Amino acid sequence: MKDAVILLIPLAGMLLITYLMLQHFFNKTIKENEKELNSFKLEKIIPLKMQAYERAILFLERIDPNNMIIRVHKSNMSATTLHVELLKIIRDEYTHNMSQQIYISPKSWNELIKGKEETIKLINNSINQIDSSSNGIELSAKIFENIASEKMSPSERARNIITKEFQKSMSYSN
Repeated sequence: MKDAVILLIPLAGMLLITYLMLQHFFNKTIKENEKELNSFKLEKIIPLKMQAYERAILFLERIDPNNMIIRVHKSNMSATTLHVELLKIIRDEYTHNMSQQIYISPKSWNELIKGKEETIKLINNSINQIDSSSNGIELSAKIFENIASEKMSPSERARNIITKEFQKSMSYSN
């Protein structure tokens, strides 16, 4: 029995030392993997996230009625034609940028959708407030008038919220 105890004490010591060495090795490996993951985030994910937010802001800038009307309106254009063109731009821009939602926060994406929908609503309400035989200038004036009554366009409001959300998310990642 004495011989067994004498053999068990060094064996227990060796097992303890082996356990501590393995635990140290695994902790070190976990820390190295965390460093690698953080490095990957800095190199790959954050630039993609920044680009997605940039594209979201650009989308909202491009669908802002103030900017769209300047780009689209041509002389002698009817209100109906202008209306159709404005809605087409919004739809095309959205389709082009919808994949960016995987890189931005759900809150920001919802604000982008809200800005898009409110812009469409503003344009639709504006055409309904003018005569069916009106020209594009009259529709443009009504859109500008409706924006002025709200103090800020829907896309501008969404841009402000998304910009703040982005700045907040970047301060957490540093």
